[in-house]
Amino acid sequence: MTTQNLEQFKFTDEFKEKLVLMVVYHNHSPKSLVKKYGLPNAYILTNWIRIYKKTLEKGAVTLPPMQSQKRKDAAALKQRIKQLEKSLEKANVMIYGLNSMIDYAEKELKVPLRKKHGTKQ
Repeated sequence: MTTQNLEQFKFTDEFKEKLVLMVVYHNHSPKSLVKKYGLPNAYILTNWIRIYKKTLEKGAVTLPPMQSQKRKDAAALKQRIKQLEKSLEKANVMIYGLNSMIDYAEKELKVPLRKKHGTKQ
């Protein structure tokens, strides 16, 4: 492939994020988006999705910002509340897991990992 051919397949981060969010949060099929936006193949989009999901696994709980038109719609607001509650639940599970790991490490290794309140620095 020539460099000119490769240049046509460079996409902005905003474009990538838009397509990933459409698949992950709005249940669009990757194949339909590939066809609609003229991507060379579905592998590109599935790779972007895989990268996005890895960032979520590392602890980044994110939701796309709500569009201003939907902020006035009661049904859309109720759906957003459900999404936020689900995100909060995921974050709480992650916090519980991390705290459990720290407790286990402190118990097994007998090394204090948490900072004690009131200690001098």
